[in-house]
Amino acid sequence: MNELYVVIPTYWQGKTTRKPHPDDLVFDHPTFLDGDDTLSASLESLACTDNPKDFRVLVLSSAVHPSLEEEVIDSVDRIIRKYADRLHIGHFHAKKLKEVQKRLVALGFPKDYLTLAGYASIRNCQLAIPAILGAEVIAAIDDDELVERDYPSKVLQHVLKPGLHGIAGRYRYEGGKTLVHDRFATILHPSLFQMKQSYQNDVYRKIEQSQETITDTSIVLGGNMVFSRTLFMHVPFDPYVRRGEDIDYMINSMMAGFQWKCDKTLMIDHYPPACKETNKLQEDVMRFLYEKAKIEKSVTKEGITAVRAEQLGPYPGNFLKANLQEEARKTLSERPKEIEKEPWFLSAEEVINRGLALGEKVEAFFEYAEFWPKVMQALCTDEETKRSLEKLF
Repeated sequence: MNELYVVIPTYWQGKTTRKPHPDDLVFDHPTFLDGDDTLSASLESLACTDNPKDFRVLVLSSAVHPSLEEEVIDSVDRIIRKYADRLHIGHFHAKKLKEVQKRLVALGFPKDYLTLAGYASIRNCQLAIPAILGAEVIAAIDDDELVERDYPSKVLQHVLKPGLHGIAGRYRYEGGKTLVHDRFATILHPSLFQMKQSYQNDVYRKIEQSQETITDTSIVLGGNMVFSRTLFMHVPFDPYVRRGEDIDYMINSMMAGFQWKCDKTLMIDHYPPACKETNKLQEDVMRFLYEKAKIEKSVTKEGITAVRAEQLGPYPGNFLKANLQEEARKTLSERPKEIEKEPWFLSAEEVINRGLALGEKVEAFFEYAEFWPKVMQALCTDEETKRSLEKLF
């Protein structure tokens, strides 16, 4: 079997009594240090796959605040030790990151080129660390998911074929459902942002109705993505994207000349813990304003394959068109008055202005992406970095 790495990012916060810190990283549902974890169930499902010692499992842990790093490392290590005899498993964490960053500087690159600060940056470590260790295929799942017994062989059956560089799988939710819950399905005249789940389901239905097992998709899911070495050595996640880094990676791949396909049979059971909606709408608006700026730049950027909203289906394509600001302003202005007391609340204009300001980072991303293959090549041929990371296993 080719060198397959299954990589699981896991996000942790303090104890249930800890008050949030203004500098905390924002994750949807980080695990409490004194609460129940979801990671154990994910690892158990991997340990029950066919030939579980034929692949490596790499857990990447991130704490919401640096002051929690030691406790998080200890907690995750305790969980991983329970599976040491059943899985070839390692743990990449903040301490190991510092070693890699030291080597980055020695090799002539910025220290913070790789970090564990935010979803997209963690995803880049998800690619870089297995790459350095010699991975040919990286399968990304999340710590609130369960895989099927034949998951490893399914992961490998397509992605190593010529021309197939990225394979997206599907989620199966509680009760066997494969569509997302549409909260606004009964509204007579929903706004663009209220149509989000409906547009997502349109894409999923098209995939399900396809006569082909491997089919086109405009959605990829961060907890069920498969990357070939050719792809992850050339294309990074965008560290300036705060949410939706998975679909954004698909867009980055398209701009670099790679395509993603969906294997409609590659299913993962997804059991996300309940979490408050909080500022997701605000984050979505800023994310889509940024991505709109990115694809507009791709049309004129030399050496980049142009990507247009029309290529991206009803989702996310409908959120990257000329009416985005108008629709965002309308939906943000209709939010309940009581959320104005929340510490994260921003007015409609503040959200839009921040999104537009974020769009000015597009050129910085193109520079980051241009360096990615050089950084990967340097780290992958650096024996000191390899020796350090091999100690994870």
